[in-house]
Amino acid sequence: MPSKRSKARIHWPVISLVLLIAIVYGIFCLFRPIKLTNAVSSNDIATASPAIAWPSVGQSAVGVLGNSTILTHGPQTPVPTASVAKLITALMVLKAKPLSPGQPGPTITITANDVAIYAHYLDEQGSVQPVQLGEKLSEYQALEAMLLPSADNMADTLAIWAYGSLSAYAKAANAFLAAHGLTQTHVGSDASGYDPNTTSTAHDLVMLGERAMRNPVIAGVVGEQSVTGLPLTPIVRNYNGLLGTDGIIGIKTGNTNQAGGVFVSASQATVHDKRVVIITAFAKAPDLSDALQGSLPFIQSTHTNYTEQTVVSAGSVIGYYSLPWGGTAPVVATKNITFTAWKGGQVTTSLNLQPISLTFAHSKITSDVGTITAYQAGVSNPYQSPLKLKYRLPQPSFGWRLTHPFTHI
Repeated sequence: MPSKRSKARIHWPVISLVLLIAIVYGIFCLFRPIKLTNAVSSNDIATASPAIAWPSVGQSAVGVLGNSTILTHGPQTPVPTASVAKLITALMVLKAKPLSPGQPGPTITITANDVAIYAHYLDEQGSVQPVQLGEKLSEYQALEAMLLPSADNMADTLAIWAYGSLSAYAKAANAFLAAHGLTQTHVGSDASGYDPNTTSTAHDLVMLGERAMRNPVIAGVVGEQSVTGLPLTPIVRNYNGLLGTDGIIGIKTGNTNQAGGVFVSASQATVHDKRVVIITAFAKAPDLSDALQGSLPFIQSTHTNYTEQTVVSAGSVIGYYSLPWGGTAPVVATKNITFTAWKGGQVTTSLNLQPISLTFAHSKITSDVGTITAYQAGVSNPYQSPLKLKYRLPQPSFGWRLTHPFTHI
């Protein structure tokens, strides 16, 4: 029968193994890194209230090219657009028959139907560009004739040339408008806007103006004071009498008995050496003269609708790391972010927090852990501030480490 001493010797290797495993496990739990997750806030920041000299009649809106914020005044209910609809025609023609800046494009030959369209608008006392059977002009010349003297007949001629018929054009144009968020805009039976069933709101007209000015061919045409070389016309002048005034670089006028006066403008200002393009829309003015003159103080006020604003303050909590044993570790900006912002718009912030691996030997992390970027689209360049932990990271208890060996590895 074995003695008690021999039994103890038999179990000693097992006990040693258990102790060794326990020591290794404890060291692993104590020194293994714990990856910390983070939570951040990227909400837009509101700017100061706008200071706009809105027109006293009709409806109006303003936006900055490249910025999704559109400020409005008056009831935004669809009203006739008159010749501003030709911006839609230009976009659709260039969609079907693309041009690069400086290209004349394919030749358009005037047909008997085009002559009949000219005669129709002449009878209706619309804006026309003289044409004759067999006349040839380039696509670019046709766009100039449509957008500068606002020739109604040239709008229909271009739409039929590009889409085969006015009904096919209207179907394609309305689908295009819906796909691009102009849900309050509708194209009626023609491409000229003479039909009062072509309607929109000032809000949508700003969107339309932005899209037109992003097209270099259209932006080039609407910035021309006059052109020469069109068949049958020695010189044609731009109906936009404000072109060149107060930084105005475009865009389109409109006027019918049903629409009254309509004016969509593009003007440029400089904010901290950055070129800013502002789009305004004024619809349902009594007539075109009122639309143009009423837009002047409106446009001028948009050029001063800026404010120096601190959008991120040094020391402010931007986000935090979630501590798996409970609680959070806040992250703060290390410097102010201040720049000139468009009043009434939104400043967008985006954050980039680096992952942190917390170890027993590195519990005093306070150095930079990421950045916050703030900007206002179309108005400012991006500005950044480094981020750091507000406090030193606390260590979890040894007991938590022992009971959570694989949390956030």
